[in-house]
Amino acid sequence: MSSAEKSDLPSEDELIQKLAALQLVSSRLDVSPEVREEWTRKAQQRASAYLEQLPGSKVLTAADEAEMEEAARAVLPISEEPVSFDAALESFCTSVGDHMLMREGHPGYFAYVPGNSLYPSAIGDFLAAAFNPYALVNYACPAAVEMQHSLIRWVARLFGYPESCAGNLTSGGTVGNLIAMATARDAKKLQAKDYHRCVVYLSELTHDGIEKVLHTIGMGEAVIRKIPVTERFGMDPKKLAEAIEKDTQEELIPFAIAATTGTTDVGSVDPIAELADVAERHSVWLHVDACYGGFFVLCDSVKHLFKGVERADSFTCDPHKGLFVPFGAGLVLVRNWKQLLTSNRRTPVSTLQDRPSFSRHLNPEDLTFEQSTHFRAVRVWLPLQVFGVGTFRAALQEKLYLSRYLYHKLKAVPGLFVLEPQLSIVLFRYEPGQQGGDVAEFNLRLLGQVCRDGQVFLASTTVLGQLYLRACVFAFRTHREHVDTLVSILRNGLKELLG
Repeated sequence: MSSAEKSDLPSEDELIQKLAALQLVSSRLDVSPEVREEWTRKAQQRASAYLEQLPGSKVLTAADEAEMEEAARAVLPISEEPVSFDAALESFCTSVGDHMLMREGHPGYFAYVPGNSLYPSAIGDFLAAAFNPYALVNYACPAAVEMQHSLIRWVARLFGYPESCAGNLTSGGTVGNLIAMATARDAKKLQAKDYHRCVVYLSELTHDGIEKVLHTIGMGEAVIRKIPVTERFGMDPKKLAEAIEKDTQEELIPFAIAATTGTTDVGSVDPIAELADVAERHSVWLHVDACYGGFFVLCDSVKHLFKGVERADSFTCDPHKGLFVPFGAGLVLVRNWKQLLTSNRRTPVSTLQDRPSFSRHLNPEDLTFEQSTHFRAVRVWLPLQVFGVGTFRAALQEKLYLSRYLYHKLKAVPGLFVLEPQLSIVLFRYEPGQQGGDVAEFNLRLLGQVCRDGQVFLASTTVLGQLYLRACVFAFRTHREHVDTLVSILRNGLKELLG
């Protein structure tokens, strides 16, 4: 180093002065107890005010481009200098809070798969962020690891999964499906040169997320085989077996079957036990997507629909659906822990015992590709603690009964064709009969009428070439009076259109 370069370096006294000046600024990050309490109180007040008015607000708000730009402008930009907490909080509430065009958790939300947000989950996220344990390795925080493993063990037992399983909490079903498909790929010891010959079997109603994750794990060349469904909209086991046998004869590689317990479009459940017979007979990996429907396994009235899931090689389910927690909580389980570990751990699996104790030997970071994650377990664990499993069972059973109630109410409306629900999704359409006309166009107009004033929110879907209106009864705030409101609005909409 030259003498000129040395002269540019600060002396020890200069360093002390610079550090003192920087400490004055950086110490802003360590907020005093009084300020913490004040900020928390103000945020809690705004959150409570929002939740208080949520049931009486509009579930769906139409917005033109100018209104959407106004909402975007209300978001404070990032700047060099700080603003007050009050200003930042106001920006959030007037941009995000005041301009949510679709309000998840609203009792009139029947579209898509409604999102929910239990209040204890929000507190759980707050605690997880404030304490901020590194929850992916046992030696950093064993209790945090155990909290996650206890949730996974509980879900495994619900489905009758063996003690030899392993799993992880994920951001949602897509990541869970990704981990499952990557584990299947590695367990089958597939090589890239053969990906174009690998066949993945889906039903006509399988969620497109499976095809998305195949691209992500490098298997975009794989053959996607859509298997026809039965009259109850479940994958046809006989057609599946025929397709596998034909592909084998043509020297393709039957790789995986992606079954579903609760399709997004219809809420139908594939016959898992029969599909498991086919999978075992042909040595094909069986994965079950239970993201929407999985936690209905808590309800005795439909528990039989999940028979066979315990035989699947892997499955996913979403606490942010069936347990009503906020978006960002999924779960994946793999029947054989070694297969999941081998797919994600970079050190030899042989260093572990044959049958490890879940909480003492398996670190979550070895069961996922994620290296640093939010401590997700608290948002699920805390509501289960303060409400108890029985409360969730009752809420889910209520949704099943509400969907049956809606089915009967819609059947009583002249001109409506209604599909009988298996879980909590009801499909229906108006069939003009003697009046003729375009059925799809009429039903889309009816959808617009129903959603027009923002009291309820429905969606439409196309199943096997037929357009239906679709109601998913899944928000924990939705009760019988809200279903009655939906039916009343639908009847009035029909009257206006039929004139």
